[in-house]
Amino acid sequence: MITSRISGAWEAALEATGPVLTAATAFSLIRVFEGDSWVLPVYVAAAISHLLAIAIRRIGWGMLVSALASGVGLVLTVTWSHYWSTVFWGIPAGNTWAELGDDLEQAWTVFGELSPPVTPRDGFTVSAMAALWLLAFVYDWAAMRTRALFEPMVLPIAATGFAGLVGGDQHRVLTIGVFTGALLLFASIHRVAARTADARWLGGEGRASSGRRALLVGSSAIAGVALIGALAAGPVLGTQDDPIVDLTEAVNRGQRTSGRVVISPLVDIRGRLVNQGDAVMFRVRAEDRSYWRLTSLDQFDGRVWTSRADYAAQPTQLPTLFQSGTSVLESVQHFSIEQLGAVWVPAAFEPRSLTSGASETIDISYEPSSSTLIVGRSMVSSNGLTYTVSSALPRFDPEALKAIPLDTALIPEVESYTALPSDFSPRVQDLATQLTAGAGSGYEQALALQAFFRNGDFIYDANVAPGHSENRIEEFLSNRRGYCEQFAGTFAAMARSVGLPARVAVGFTVGEADPDDPNLYVVSGRHAHAWPEVYLAGAGWVAFEPTPGRGAPGAQNYTGIAEDQAIGASEIAPVEDDLNLDSPFAPDNPTDFESLFPPESPDLDNPLVDFGSNRGGGMTWMTWIAILAPVLAVLLILLIPWFKQVQSQRRFLKITGNRGKIRLLWTETVESLALINMTPRLDETYAEFARRAIEQVPLHSPDLRQLGELAAAATFAPSEPSDRNQWLARTWSLSVRAEVNFRVSRGQKLAAAFNPQPLFGSRWRGRRGPSWTIGP
Repeated sequence: MITSRISGAWEAALEATGPVLTAATAFSLIRVFEGDSWVLPVYVAAAISHLLAIAIRRIGWGMLVSALASGVGLVLTVTWSHYWSTVFWGIPAGNTWAELGDDLEQAWTVFGELSPPVTPRDGFTVSAMAALWLLAFVYDWAAMRTRALFEPMVLPIAATGFAGLVGGDQHRVLTIGVFTGALLLFASIHRVAARTADARWLGGEGRASSGRRALLVGSSAIAGVALIGALAAGPVLGTQDDPIVDLTEAVNRGQRTSGRVVISPLVDIRGRLVNQGDAVMFRVRAEDRSYWRLTSLDQFDGRVWTSRADYAAQPTQLPTLFQSGTSVLESVQHFSIEQLGAVWVPAAFEPRSLTSGASETIDISYEPSSSTLIVGRSMVSSNGLTYTVSSALPRFDPEALKAIPLDTALIPEVESYTALPSDFSPRVQDLATQLTAGAGSGYEQALALQAFFRNGDFIYDANVAPGHSENRIEEFLSNRRGYCEQFAGTFAAMARSVGLPARVAVGFTVGEADPDDPNLYVVSGRHAHAWPEVYLAGAGWVAFEPTPGRGAPGAQNYTGIAEDQAIGASEIAPVEDDLNLDSPFAPDNPTDFESLFPPESPDLDNPLVDFGSNRGGGMTWMTWIAILAPVLAVLLILLIPWFKQVQSQRRFLKITGNRGKIRLLWTETVESLALINMTPRLDETYAEFARRAIEQVPLHSPDLRQLGELAAAATFAPSEPSDRNQWLARTWSLSVRAEVNFRVSRGQKLAAAFNPQPLFGSRWRGRRGPSWTIGP
């Protein structure tokens, strides 16, 4: 009995070590992700996976049931935490899988282009949740079911190694130390539990206790030294920002001989709008107001807009992209970067030259095809830079643009800017064709597309889900709500579908002028913006503005849009028609727009919609309660059989004498017979009930009769029953219960296993039998 109790305690310790090892593995993600928005969903997913696996194993169900339940649990956890607005009564729907696929595809697309630590976008967070969920499930299978030592350590080691491979050097020693300590703790407890279960200690229980203590103390000392060393050395070592292995170089190797690949800024624009709305990105002093441009994205694969730019040239006198006939305004800007946290160097389009604000030369590269400035590999971001840019601001003549015929041949450099995926949405193509039908120039086609988005049917809403894939484009055209990412991405894709070379520019609107210095502009996260640029032969790249509530300075004469910008980080505002051009293409919709994209206006009063729309920006505590409450309820129900088993063991151990233990065994045996409708009458003795049960059931074993005799003796005999009698009573009780269990159906077993009444004491069971069935 003592050995059994000790073995059970060490098994519980081994079970508890699993979450510790999983948590230590998840801790290594601090080298990959910035901020803490990933912590709660990842750790909650790991905890639920462990609890679910423990509950199913303790119930006694096999691996198939455990795997199926774990898969369902993972899907529901991910869906409820990230895609609640897409579910139907809590069940994942078609839009759920579409959004999940988009996020995972975008994450895969930009993987390898990152310079850690990175913002934990939904695709990365969901992937981390799935990885930790799988790790917890495998631990329960390998460590608790198969009692293996090395298999439970394989996935944690692989996951921590992967985080070290793609992550930065920051916190390297700390994460390795914490993980090593957890690994040693698991190995030591596993070894002690295995030796205790085998019960092969020489010298009896006293020697066994000493052996267990020595093993545990030694292993714990090693784990403690590793943890203390990590805590001491972590803040000192591992502070470099470069990753241990730069996957960017591996991605580029064999593809290009120079240059640099960077993540698309468009995928993080919503985070700036919503989560960093008040954070100052940079300050700029300029006499001429402009959009402050970061880069442009020229490639659309149906999932995400990216750039094929090759950043190699050093910026001295920068080349121009404008045609010789384009009128320009020379402008000088003085930038001071604060919290931009990106590799790009903002400037007014089109930059012509750049000089450092300090005495030393700054490492900046230039990509001429996209007119993009970017910091060199020696710098993590542009934060802290001060510099001066000279730019040529275009001033287009609308009549000259209108005079450029549609059939003008494209130069080879821009032919690729009309490319779309072969399976691009036919509905979107049909809509774009109808919108631009009858236009005599590319300029008029672009105006028609711009007018379509600004005719009052579309609403600017920074709270919609992020994304600009084909699925997002169709959702956007149906819902008619979005922010600049959807407006610009959809405009550019539709322009390409009718043969217009187009790309997406990313940057910031003007910002807020300093009241004491009107030429100094403070640019915050709320001013993050994206807009389309269309290439018109003879003019070059021309910016348009489809986003309601936005208007570029100096562009009103050819776009018809007055200068405008953000009024708040989470702005939601319908915009009236603000086109001022005398154009036949301003604001008529195609007659069958409603049939191509039936409106699906969201219910703003529905809290579920609000919750789902904010999935990219985190969830409130009430949301987490709404998610975790049903999960915990299910787990409590699944744990009822285990609670009953623990209660039974505690009741048995709480009784000090054999008299009470034998009576308790009789009571539990009688309760099991109730499953086959065999209950004692009020006037029956132990022997009479046992005889009737053996005859009527019938029971093939005489163990119930013998157990009844021992129970009667324990109740009425003056002397205390011996230990052997108690052992015999336990043996006979298990024998009878095994025979009963064989006779009942699976449904009856499940009903009995999950019946919570025995947990609440005898007062809830009723008094349908004689008093001796209640136990001591």
